Amino acid sequence: MAWPPVPVWSNLVALDTNLLSRQDKNPRIRNWIMQHYLQLAISSITVGEIAQGIQALRPSKRKTKLGNLLKELLEDYTVLPFGTCEALEWGRYVNAVARPVPIMDSIIAATARANNLEVVTENTKDFPEVPVVNPAED
Repeated sequence: MAWPPVPVWSNLVALDTNLLSRQDKNPRIRNWIMQHYLQLAISSITVGEIAQGIQALRPSKRKTKLGNLLKELLEDYTVLPFGTCEALEWGRYVNAVARPVPIMDSIIAATARANNLEVVTENTKDFPEVPVVNPAED
């Protein structure tokens, strides 16, 4: 087996968590997501971030609605796992960047790098040394 393994996600881009939450508030982001829908994937870390946010809410209609939206996300998007290759890349990445980066973003970045993917985000500064696309600017 070649090292690193050949990515199986070569036609995808990794969608950062912030865009999932902002697509309803920003028509430009929503349009970009709709235009690229078949190319989008989310990290298992994004799933965790969203699940944590939902669980932090008190029981309410909003919490139920968001829980249902998370179920839809899991049905609609490819979920990129964080496995051994991604963990090894994370170790390389945080040392190569040589500056503090948000932990969840650094894991998403490592997942993208391990799979040769771009990250789609508005927070480009949180993804140094990673190819990024900012749909709010494109």
